[in-house]
Amino acid sequence: MKKTVVMIGVAILFLFPLSAFAQQSPTYGPYAAIGIDKAVVEDVLVQGNDIYVKVSPSYWQSEFIVKGSLKNKEMYWTWANGTKEMPVKVYQSQSKNMQGYTYRINTNAKFVEYWTGGKLVLHLEKVK
Repeated sequence: MKKTVVMIGVAILFLFPLSAFAQQSPTYGPYAAIGIDKAVVEDVLVQGNDIYVKVSPSYWQSEFIVKGSLKNKEMYWTWANGTKEMPVKVYQSQSKNMQGYTYRINTNAKFVEYWTGGKLVLHLEKVK
């Protein structure tokens, strides 16, 4: 009996590799989320090089800080505002049907990080 159970377990592993059981990162356009706090981030919208992040209503009054780089969590580049951290707010009005999304960030960064309250809530990696 024990031998049969072991053989069935081994057969399952051959038929369904462990990678099949691993949860895939959600993708948004050319980006994959390598880290996401679902209590804060509801969705990500990518249009060309523009990124918008839909946040939970409890974070609509929060300011988000965006960092971009070509290397994971290092060598951050300087944004047009002259800093390595771009502050963005959340749309409050219903114009353009963007209520609850952060203001647009235009970037071609390989890695994009969204922070709020000193906490990394979204970490994207360009995979395409």
